[in-house]
Amino acid sequence: MSERTSDGAPGLLLMGYGSPSGPEDLPGFLAEVLGGRTPSAAMVAEYTRRYDLIGWSPQMRILEALRGKVEARLAALGTPAPVYLATKHWTPHIADVIPRAAEDGIERLVAVPISPYASTWILAPYERAIASGRANSARPIEVELRSGWHLHPAWIGYWTGAIRRSVRPGPDAPMVFLSAHSLPERMRTLGDPYPELVRATARTIAEAAGLARWEFTYQSAGNTTEPWLGPDITERIEAWSSKGRTEQWIAPIGFVFEHLEVLYDLDVLVREFAESRGVPYHRLPMPNSDDALVEAIVATAGRSRRASDRRRATPRRRRAPARPRTKR
Repeated sequence: MSERTSDGAPGLLLMGYGSPSGPEDLPGFLAEVLGGRTPSAAMVAEYTRRYDLIGWSPQMRILEALRGKVEARLAALGTPAPVYLATKHWTPHIADVIPRAAEDGIERLVAVPISPYASTWILAPYERAIASGRANSARPIEVELRSGWHLHPAWIGYWTGAIRRSVRPGPDAPMVFLSAHSLPERMRTLGDPYPELVRATARTIAEAAGLARWEFTYQSAGNTTEPWLGPDITERIEAWSSKGRTEQWIAPIGFVFEHLEVLYDLDVLVREFAESRGVPYHRLPMPNSDDALVEAIVATAGRSRRASDRRRATPRRRRAPARPRTKR
């Protein structure tokens, strides 16, 4: 990310969740996830076991590949811009990358979370990290948060294509579970739009793919005493297998790339649950750094081909910098 300069056009900041690269990172990573509390030795041991089972997380390799493809796509569209990658948990931290961008000469950043859902639960930590990053910067820098691409045609198209390539159509079609991460039920009471967003996405994908049998489910509920959103995917796997419907597929539409919730929660725990009930395990591949994901992010950042064509047609007309937006 060195030797970057800005000609007045904004840079792009891609924001992910973050993950440990190896066992040495895990205690610090868990402490960040826990809001600064020191994880117990038992918790560190348990998560070490989980990460060992999946060969540790490929998340940061995937996100760096995605960053490079987004930067290349912007250049191909005639709107070249530096693209930075940062995470809310672990390195590279959002609060550190924003000052680095300012030192590179960037005056404005468009920040896009690598999650299509404009949920309070998802966005609030990014908003706080952005505020910290601006406060930490020795140079002034504007940051505009843009989110909410769950119904973008490229995102819907990725999952539609994945389903059509793998799932047999027709009257004897298998059951398809469209799954997303669960949240505590109190988030719905507090007005978080997440349940509506993920369900709307599931309906749109199911309709576009022409699914004959499908259900929306949650997964990866936390191990807490409070209730979490349901139904859980394991409940529905068991319900359908008891009816003799043992051909089932999982489309984890609540996630963008491979990480612990996919590689362990699904590929280990749900696989074991399904196979113990005579249900072969089938999961659709994740977008990761697929071109469809690149298109959705570029469009959300406001750098679509149509926008670049307008700028080339009117090269002397410059828009005033957008004011930072931290709520949607």
